[in-house]
Amino acid sequence: MRSKIGRNSLLIAVSGFLLLESGIYLGYLEMGIWRILATGFEAGTIGGLADWFAVSALFYEIPIPYVRKHTNIIVKNREKLTEGIVDLVTTKWLSPKVLEERLMHIKIAEGLLQSLESGENLNKLLGFFGGIFRRISGEMDNPQLVVLVQKLLKDRLDSSDIAKPTGKWLQGIVTEGKHHEFIAIAIDQFSISIKEPETRAIVLGKLKSALASYASRDWVKKSAVWLGKKTGGIDPDLMIDRILDLVLAFLEEIKDNPAHPIRKKLENYVMEFATNLESGDEKTLAYVDNLKRNWVLNDQTKGMINKVLNKIKENMNEQFSSSDTPLMQLLSRQLGRFLNELREDNSSRTQIDMWLRKTITHLVTKYHHELGGMVRSSLAKLDDKGIMLQIKDKVGYDLQYIRLNGAVVGGLVGLIIATIRWAIH
Repeated sequence: MRSKIGRNSLLIAVSGFLLLESGIYLGYLEMGIWRILATGFEAGTIGGLADWFAVSALFYEIPIPYVRKHTNIIVKNREKLTEGIVDLVTTKWLSPKVLEERLMHIKIAEGLLQSLESGENLNKLLGFFGGIFRRISGEMDNPQLVVLVQKLLKDRLDSSDIAKPTGKWLQGIVTEGKHHEFIAIAIDQFSISIKEPETRAIVLGKLKSALASYASRDWVKKSAVWLGKKTGGIDPDLMIDRILDLVLAFLEEIKDNPAHPIRKKLENYVMEFATNLESGDEKTLAYVDNLKRNWVLNDQTKGMINKVLNKIKENMNEQFSSSDTPLMQLLSRQLGRFLNELREDNSSRTQIDMWLRKTITHLVTKYHHELGGMVRSSLAKLDDKGIMLQIKDKVGYDLQYIRLNGAVVGGLVGLIIATIRWAIH
């Protein structure tokens, strides 16, 4: 019904004009008042038709010679309208100054707190954090990250003086007798290595190579080795087993006797090394620097770093995969605690508001031209008919009242003119 207001007003004006003119022409209406009313309806018809034409010319092409080039105004002036809208949005409605003034009256932190009072929104925020950490963990096995960690370790070790602290630590370990446990562990590991088949094969190869070298010196030694092998006096396999058994027994002896001469010599070597570290002996420091460099840059260290990063990745994926994990529960409690403290601390909320306003204003100023681009691209997506229908849909109701006003105002002006003319005559 609203969209027919303009049409109905025009129909009423035309109908009134025709009826009154017909009545006057046929002699049914002879009083002067009818002529005044007829003139009013006539003027209302003219006003209604004029405004109908004006409104229609905005949206459609009117096929009237000469006049038609001034119709279909919205489509023909689409580019100007677009730039006008862009200018209006960017320099008036959403200019940096206007946005800054609007932001001054908005309590952003308080609004965020109210929004996060909902458990659903809080869970969404936790899920957002969890997603970020999962994305980060997904890059933990990146080979470039391993190289980066290796480089950081190297730079850190190069810039750190670990010689003196290490020297003091080694002296304390030996002086307090805490090194015995480390020696026992080292001997156990060494014994395990000796028992491995690979170790036996390496030593056996060395023994055979030594026998071959001995036999190559002259014919006497060669004959002795040959005779020993033939008679069984020289059996490399049996000799290796015996040698390894002796080494294991010797290691066990060293392990069980803290006062063993070998252990005492080892302690003296460690103390001498620790003293050199603490005193800054050049050769010792150079050895340590070379050791640090070789340790950080070798493939074994790279593999160790890779394993550590993969373990971190697994743990992060596990901990951030659900809201019920211990880490997510801890994050939830800490976030709730932070929000409660923020509710009670007005100065912190004010500082957050100031930071957010400053940040938003900076971003708006920096990317303000993008607003115009967004408006321009949105309007460019519509064809001529689409943009015309959208404008008509938004302002069509008011345009109907323009047509109504044209008929009413025209009618009133006509009544006034007719009344004045009747009074004069």
